[in-house]
Amino acid sequence: MSTTESPDRAVTEDLRQTVAQLEEQLSRHQTALEQLQRRSDIQSALNDILHISLEAVSLEEQLDRILILILDIRWLALEEKGCVFLASDDGQVFRMVAQHNLCDSLVEMCQRIVPGQCLCGRAAVTQELLFRDCIDHDHDNRPEGMKPHGHYIMPIVSNGRTLGILNLYVKHGHRQDVLEREFLSACGQILAGIIERKLIEQELRRLSGTDELTGIANRRSFMQHLNLRLEPGTAGNSMTAVLFLDLDHFKQVNDTYGHEYGDQLLIHVAQRVRDRVRSNDVVARLGGDEFAILLEGITTPQQALQVAGSVIAAVTEPYDIKGQLLQIGGSIGISLFPEHGLQGEDLLKKADQALYHAKSQRGLALLYDPERQIPLCNDC
Repeated sequence: MSTTESPDRAVTEDLRQTVAQLEEQLSRHQTALEQLQRRSDIQSALNDILHISLEAVSLEEQLDRILILILDIRWLALEEKGCVFLASDDGQVFRMVAQHNLCDSLVEMCQRIVPGQCLCGRAAVTQELLFRDCIDHDHDNRPEGMKPHGHYIMPIVSNGRTLGILNLYVKHGHRQDVLEREFLSACGQILAGIIERKLIEQELRRLSGTDELTGIANRRSFMQHLNLRLEPGTAGNSMTAVLFLDLDHFKQVNDTYGHEYGDQLLIHVAQRVRDRVRSNDVVARLGGDEFAILLEGITTPQQALQVAGSVIAAVTEPYDIKGQLLQIGGSIGISLFPEHGLQGEDLLKKADQALYHAKSQRGLALLYDPERQIPLCNDC
């Protein structure tokens, strides 16, 4: 080797090492930039999810849009399909409420799952993010023609209760990523908050329209149903009947046995009335011992009278409350839409007027008669 070659080789080796170091540094910087970009994307996606949660749409629609948003995140190694389940009130069943690109046979097979069933059911029990890189023995539901794939299953948990499940597909053999897990865990926390808030809103709406004692509709809810029924084009050619029920001798029960017995009596009355009408009819407690019934889709006044007679017969049957045999009666006034009025308050007022005459003889059901109106004054 000549004396002039050694320095050149040394310089070349130094350059190679320098280039290698620079390439390594560049690679680290690129990795760091990618991590920063992914974290930025994560924050942006979470912000978008929160924005969707504030929109005035149903919970099912919110979950559907959030599912599509997650599937559209480019750096997530997801196939463009997945689904969301919501738990029943008792947590014993999970119902699929949103799905994207799942085959019909799988949707039908997985429409309802129970805790412990397949991967989703197992995640619901463990309440931990579950990952599979292939179809394994835990896949209980396998429709014909299922292609190889893996899963991220994110249970949606709040206060120790599994509210739902987020099921995402990944390609067969996918290697899970730390940032993927962090992002999906964050999604699970946000989804838990969204679902909880919606459930609270639904419960508040239910309570605002429910009589606290009997559990049936209250006056506010009854009038909402009635006015909705009276909207143009809703009723068609059928009649709608408003039945106003007042209990006879109820005050005597309260005065003799006390309010505890009276309350129990009202609860039993509400159930008996509910049992004598159709599932789509509305039964409400207006206050005190007054009840109202909304009968939709009747064709003759006689139908309303028959229902009223059946209700009175049911209310009149004796009640066994804490070993005490109690008996009351009932009277009903009836008004008809459109014959007796086009507004909800007007129909209820005329049913009340018919009730006034029915109570004068007790135990009767009478249709509103414009020829025998009672005077509307405070002293009447």
